[in-house]
Amino acid sequence: MYLKSGTRFQDRHFVKNSQCFTVFTNAKCAFAFLLLALLLWNAQPTDAITGAVEDGLVAYWSFDKDTVKIKTEAVDILSGLAAAVKGDPELAPASDCQVGECILFDGSVDRLLVEDSNPPTIDRDWDEITLECWVYINALDDSWNRIISLDDMPANTAVASLYYDDDDNQHGFFIRAGGKSTVAAKDNVLKDIPLEEWLHLVGTYDGETVHYYVNGKQEKKYAMKGGKIPKGGLFLGIGDRSDGCDCDTIQGYIDEFRIYDRVLSAAEVQNNMKATGLDVSPSRKHLSMTWGHIKARRR
Repeated sequence: MYLKSGTRFQDRHFVKNSQCFTVFTNAKCAFAFLLLALLLWNAQPTDAITGAVEDGLVAYWSFDKDTVKIKTEAVDILSGLAAAVKGDPELAPASDCQVGECILFDGSVDRLLVEDSNPPTIDRDWDEITLECWVYINALDDSWNRIISLDDMPANTAVASLYYDDDDNQHGFFIRAGGKSTVAAKDNVLKDIPLEEWLHLVGTYDGETVHYYVNGKQEKKYAMKGGKIPKGGLFLGIGDRSDGCDCDTIQGYIDEFRIYDRVLSAAEVQNNMKATGLDVSPSRKHLSMTWGHIKARRR
């Protein structure tokens, strides 16, 4: 009798498996090899992409180097909508950013302005909206600071904005629609926005309720029954309000900015906080663009 750990057993086991992998005359061996190949094909590396939610995704500025001409424009990888560069922002290296490269604003005149496409992507009726980005604030240097602002400035009748106000020690998601608006001292987080750390910020609005998330945690939820944010003069400012007053600019970095035409759930916000790209699927109409984007991220 031989134990399974014995030399003769090991020799016989090795010979048997060698035959299995070198000559596929045995149907069971062929099936086992095929199964192993499929498992290896589908195995994900430890740094595998976590895909951002794509349902309702309208625009996505990754600010990765392959999407930015820092003197002229930053391109939305989903639709090709361009954000015009104003001032002299910097394309920061990946080592300073959250995912890939990002944009550094000086807090003075740097901003990005999105002029709309035809048919419009930005200047449209927003029955629901979600604004999402990563931000790293270097200093508090102004009163109102618009991280992201979809608005009709200077009319100021329709606004959706992730912002902070260092004069009054608060930050939140500001909405103005239907003649109503959020109440800063009541509806914001009543403390300074944290400095020198990456923050994942998400604001959602469905015409009746506003949610504000910081690093995946819901910080505020309140009623604001203003109805839809109507089209008509809406522009998108990144790092300032859209009319470029140079009075609401931020000093810091912005990365991974996305807009949805619906309200993300708490679980979807958590997913996007972990996301490092978009999923690849043969059914995606933007497959080639998405795949190129993901390849750029997998350094």
